Amino acid sequence: MLCPDRRALRRLLLAAVPSGFAFVFAGPTVAAQAAAQRPHVSMMLSGAVDTRTASHNETIDGAFRTLAIQLSRPLFMVRGVHVAWLGEVMPAMLVTAGAPPHRVPTPDRDPREANDPRRLARYQVGDAFGVGFAPLGAEAAFSPSAKTHVLFNVTSGVAWFSRVVPYGKATQANFTVAPGLFLERRIGGRRAFALGYQLHHLSNASMGGANPGMNSHVFSVRISTLQ
Repeated sequence: MLCPDRRALRRLLLAAVPSGFAFVFAGPTVAAQAAAQRPHVSMMLSGAVDTRTASHNETIDGAFRTLAIQLSRPLFMVRGVHVAWLGEVMPAMLVTAGAPPHRVPTPDRDPREANDPRRLARYQVGDAFGVGFAPLGAEAAFSPSAKTHVLFNVTSGVAWFSRVVPYGKATQANFTVAPGLFLERRIGGRRAFALGYQLHHLSNASMGGANPGMNSHVFSVRISTLQ
């Protein structure tokens, strides 16, 4: 009678061990998944550490800074990753840009541009103030813990500036797309703080006389209120 009881006890223990581990880890996993399923209203400040032309990857002696208000709303979850719609309004954008020296027109290469002071001024380094609207975006959140989230996002929209961006025959109106990677930490029950990197791209889709475009390597700070 002892042998069958020992074998039965062994089978019971082997079955209980995985169940025990599942019980221990189920709490944090469920909490982490639930934590990401809340809409956000966020304010984000961004600044570029490097700006380049999109057409030839040439360094632009400039800057790119934005203030953005973002909204997100959860859509669905796939394999523990939460996917949300993400949109943003950029009420304040400051771009400092100009043409690389060898791109400035000269009378022998482009007399029409070089001999017109107003056209030539578009190639000089200067500030452009703008506003933007990016309603087409998404954010995927992976939650290693209930308070820590890794975010992959992208926004896409339009922007208008007070002068041509980045220079020359480009346009004041541009399309924008900005993929990013963020690390977010929850603070209390209704706040979150995130640091991240974005590759911000703007161009006029060849609607102007030229489309040098502009790529900015941007670091961002985001503070969110959870709804």
